[in-house]
Parts: sequence; C-alpha cells; structure tokens
Amino acid sequence: MINVALIDDHVVVRSGFAQLLGLEPDIQIVGQYASAANAWSSLLKMNIDVAVMDIAMPDESGLSLLARLRQQRPNFRAIILSIYDTTAFVQSALDAGAGGYLTKRCGPEELVQAVRTVHAGGRYLCSDALLALRQSQQTPKALRSLTPREHEIFDLLVNGLSVKAIAEQLALSHKTVHVHRANILGKLQCDSTIELVHFAIQHHLLAGS
Repeated sequence: MINVALIDDHVVVRSGFAQLLGLEPDIQIVGQYASAANAWSSLLKMNIDVAVMDIAMPDESGLSLLARLRQQRPNFRAIILSIYDTTAFVQSALDAGAGGYLTKRCGPEELVQAVRTVHAGGRYLCSDALLALRQSQQTPKALRSLTPREHEIFDLLVNGLSVKAIAEQLALSHKTVHVHRANILGKLQCDSTIELVHFAIQHHLLAGS
C-alpha cells in the first residue's frame, strides 16, 4: 500500500485528489494539510511514501518545505503540483529534491501514475514540465544561481504581477518581496522588471516566447 499525504491550501483541490487516489486499491491517503506549518511535524513522523504538495501555499513555498524535509529525511519523496510550467519552476522543484512535477492542467490519470512512479523510486514529469526542461539547456547559468524563492518571485514578476500582488499571493511582506526582487535583479544583471521580462523572453522562459 502506498501512503500518500496531500498538502494544498485549496480544500476543493485537496478533497478531489483524495477521492481520486482513494479509488486506487494500492493507494491510501494518510494525511491532508492546508499549510506547510500544519504538515511539518506529521510529514517528519508519519510513514508517508509520497507527498503531493502545492508549490504556492500561504505560509511557505512547497519547494522550501520539501528542501527542509529532505534535510531531515534525505529519502523523502514528493510530487510538486503547480499552475506554473516554466523552466525556472520545474528546475527549482528538481533541485529541491522533487521526484515528480505536475501542472494543474494534467489529467487525473497522470496523478495516479506519478504517485506510483515516484513511490517506486522513479521520476515523473508531465509533458509541460518535460518541455520546460528541454528549454532549460538554453537557460543561462545566472538563472541557476537564484534560490527557489527567488525563482518563484522571478516567474511571478515576469508574468506581470506587482510586488504587492506577489506579497499577497505568497503571504510575504512587501519589504521581503522587494529584497528578493533586488537580489534577482543583481544576479541577472538587470536594472528593472522590464529588463527581467526581456531576459525571460530572450531565453524562452515565458509561454509563447
């Protein structure tokens, strides 16, 4: 039996996944959590084979949570779920130790397949994530120097979100987002958000670019 934990702040998404996976004879849901803080202690202590976690949660990024978990449990297996399919997000998930990456456009059969594949020690990437990785060969080394949180904020910035909107979405202070933005600009040698957008277009980091 594959023990699965679900971490997503959207109760409809979480309950839908629980119902879907619960139909499989070899999978059982052993925990559901709305935030990283609620999940932390249970994920460390319980016998969880695979965690499916959203990348954007109100208190902490799924990438950050996964990185912390793997410091305590190096073999912890997780699938990152996201609305984003850009190179930066997929690579950040893999760097954090994710065994799988699914976008929320993926079909239900892919979720089941991903859980089984990751549980078996394999890696499962949806087609959008695979395409993003192929593009990553064109990604400059400077982008790889960004932290997972900086990758997250970079992607939101180049997709048109303001500092205020990013702060609200990630449950961060405006000051913290400004600091991350400044670090991103410095690492990528850009002077403004507009230059970040040009950088993203130049390196095919935006959909349709």
